[in-house]
Amino acid sequence: MENGKWKMENKGIFKKALWLCVVVMSLFSVGVFAQKEKPPVGGQPKPFVFPAQENMTLPNGMKVTLVQYGSVPKVAFQATIYTGTKDDAKGKKGVSDTVAQMLKEGTKTRSAGQIARETAEMGGYLNVGAGTDSTNISGEVLSEFDVKFLDLMADVMLNPNFKADDLERIRANKLRQLALAKTQAGTLAWEKFRATIFANHPYGQINPTEDEVKGYTLDEVKSFYNANYGAAKTHLYIVGQFNASAIKDAIGKAFAGWQKGTPLTRNAPTGTAKNSLAKIDRPDAPQSTIYLGMPAPNPADADFAKFVVMDSLLGGSFGSRITANIRENKGYTYSPNSFLWNRYKTGYWIENADVTTESTGASIKEILYEINRLKSEPVTEAELQGIKNYMVGLYVLQNSTRFGVINQLETMNYYEMDKSYIDNYVKKIVAVNAKDIQDMAKKYLTEDKMTIVVVGDLKKINDQLKPYEK
Repeated sequence: MENGKWKMENKGIFKKALWLCVVVMSLFSVGVFAQKEKPPVGGQPKPFVFPAQENMTLPNGMKVTLVQYGSVPKVAFQATIYTGTKDDAKGKKGVSDTVAQMLKEGTKTRSAGQIARETAEMGGYLNVGAGTDSTNISGEVLSEFDVKFLDLMADVMLNPNFKADDLERIRANKLRQLALAKTQAGTLAWEKFRATIFANHPYGQINPTEDEVKGYTLDEVKSFYNANYGAAKTHLYIVGQFNASAIKDAIGKAFAGWQKGTPLTRNAPTGTAKNSLAKIDRPDAPQSTIYLGMPAPNPADADFAKFVVMDSLLGGSFGSRITANIRENKGYTYSPNSFLWNRYKTGYWIENADVTTESTGASIKEILYEINRLKSEPVTEAELQGIKNYMVGLYVLQNSTRFGVINQLETMNYYEMDKSYIDNYVKKIVAVNAKDIQDMAKKYLTEDKMTIVVVGDLKKINDQLKPYEK
């Protein structure tokens, strides 16, 4: 009886399995036949309308931009203070980052735990981070807590309670992070690349040395804050759903007493690029890390829109030519990519890839081949239109978030551009033609200004790199 029952149940299971296989095969057949049909041709991207902004400046020089945006009851805040690693004293690299980290460690009226708890109770968070030219204090909360969060944010910015115990904990964390960074090929390559192209400039050093981290004092932390933080260097962005009149009143009360501080200063590098190859030995490494780049325009340059389309087509997107060549066709690497590193009046185009040791030289050869092909052969209309559609769609997607809007506004202000940059960005992308792509490659991607850094097993890759030594 039990045996008969087992047979009946399994017979039913077999029928169900057979039916499922037929369905799957049918779907597969539909997919196969569907692939033979050409997809519809993409239409022209529609113009993108950026949300309206309200701008104001406090008597102490602090700038404010307000944007009512979206239907979700949340609001994003970002205070950008134009100070960062460029302002670190010589031999004190990283003090700026230490100051930023210590802002969250407590104020004169709130402990670090209280700051974390209060932001969580508002359904949000608070972040602080320092970069090369600016430090951002940012966060996002439910709209009903807009004024309350602004008050907390102002307290963090204006009333830090720098304590020795907090400094020692942050110091220990930085030393651990530094030790880890020294083991990573990508970090080593990027550090060497920056040191080569920005020699004798603050941009040339990314990480502090171990001795620098050990040498920070609490007085130096306080001195950096006092010298570099102030209303005149600060731009506050508020984007989302918020009570405009209440927020304006709260801004006036919270920041009116903040000292104006020192004015914004710029420190754009003036170095001249030249052809160079730097090698860093990593014995027995199974792969090599390549950074290859040349000077490029920044967002304030007239060529920028044309250049970014060229970059996306060449190496900046997953469907780019370099990716198709050395990843899909050759199998040298898993995820190569190019990117633009931009700062005020400064720009670099960089292709980077982790490639197999035996294909190190061949990978560089293929990257240069794709660059030269772009110069000599006009791109097809279909390829160009596909890239432009992708870029416009990505731009619209990026600006569909509150912090995406803030990022666009901050980019415009950092590079000292007017509102036309945002209003006309999509139009400029759509207007790029095949000749523009060739012109950009010929104008900027020149080997006489090419910097190459390779980290790998030199005993295996030295001979491969000889063609690129000058």
